[in-house]
Amino acid sequence: MAKYIGSAANFASAAPTVTNNIFTTDANFVFTQGSAAAQWVVDHNLAKKCSVTVVDSAGTVIIGQVTYNSDNRVTLDFEAAFSGKAFFN
Repeated sequence: MAKYIGSAANFASAAPTVTNNIFTTDANFVFTQGSAAAQWVVDHNLAKKCSVTVVDSAGTVIIGQVTYNSDNRVTLDFEAAFSGKAFFN
């Protein structure tokens, strides 16, 4: 059974943290974009090209363009500005 590392309903949480998956020891990262923006630049420091899932402040999954600038930085581009979270694995 998967263990969730964040909840889309909890957007007032503290700074994002890197967590380890209890089954694979693979690191995860949750980024919170507090102000609406159409482009998010995220330094996740996981040393890999991560899979990314983005949700808006209502918890709806949003599809955008993912650009891997390096193994530690990603640029996410969207058609409209919004706030939300990005889950990196």
